[in-house]
Amino acid sequence: MGVNSPKISGFVITYNSGEILKTCLRSLRFVDELIVVDKSSTDGTAAVAAGFADKVISVPWSPLPTETRFVAYDACSHDFILYLDHDECLSVEAIRWVRENAGSHPAGVFRIPKREYIMGRHDDGAYYWPSYNVRAFRRGAAEFVSTLHEEVGRITSEVYDVPHDGGVCIHNLSHRDAHQWIEKTNRYTSERDRVSFFDASTPLETFGQERIAYWLAQSRSRSDYVVATALLRAVYDIVDRVKLWEAQDGLDGDAAFAAVCAELEATYDIADRAKLWETRGGPEGEAIFAAVRKEMEAFHNPLRSDRRQTSAQAAGPAVRPKRPSRLKKTLRKIRSRLTGRTR
Repeated sequence: MGVNSPKISGFVITYNSGEILKTCLRSLRFVDELIVVDKSSTDGTAAVAAGFADKVISVPWSPLPTETRFVAYDACSHDFILYLDHDECLSVEAIRWVRENAGSHPAGVFRIPKREYIMGRHDDGAYYWPSYNVRAFRRGAAEFVSTLHEEVGRITSEVYDVPHDGGVCIHNLSHRDAHQWIEKTNRYTSERDRVSFFDASTPLETFGQERIAYWLAQSRSRSDYVVATALLRAVYDIVDRVKLWEAQDGLDGDAAFAAVCAELEATYDIADRAKLWETRGGPEGEAIFAAVRKEMEAFHNPLRSDRRQTSAQAAGPAVRPKRPSRLKKTLRKIRSRLTGRTR
């Protein structure tokens, strides 16, 4: 770097990253200040960090890096900020580019191309190449934000995409296998404050078909690997969309399962009483259980669509006459069958 080049603060946020962290931090050895924020790792990550970083900060574990970036940013002493995720490593060309341009380039925010390694491999024909992420900016030109997939916001300076054809890139060792992709998909799409890249008004079936077609269209070959990565990417969007639909539709699986259990417990109570009645000389148990089965059919599937209000019903009058619950009505019928009495 030249005499007038600014000093660079680099940081990495990590959790149980193993040997990848060593390679990541080696690619950042050229910065003037290297900070690692460790989210309470339980393996040897902290020791690896201590061998390379000027400062290691320990914070409680959290599922996403977004909030932790504020901690790392506050710890930076210099005005040029360069940061990586713990599964990212700069190419030697990227190191050279940052060293030569940090002080002279007119832009204030820099997006660097990423070579994704999904299921352990990279393919230039896959949908993800080249993709760009902000990984460097001058203090005051941008700020970190908490929204997942946005990361940097409030940009007040020119954004520059570093060309990808000269070897400048970040090697992103992001997903070892499909299992890790699905795990991250579930974790990331459960974050309420996230960016979703689609129109939530599109019908679910249409949406799923369109996303598969879209990511295949971004791919430049039809090898099994390239198709597999496109399908995984579509899976992320589909899961994201379904979770938004769940929230909009007001589905509550815990409450629904509690209702199922309550109804099943009621049938067990009836069956127990019928068995006791049989031992005391009552009607044949087979007939009793047949009556139980017939009367319980009306609500034996508690997850049917008619068990929840539609949005139109929910918008109706706030006060309605209280009707007997389905369970109470059914229990009353069964009791009549068993006793031979009617009301």
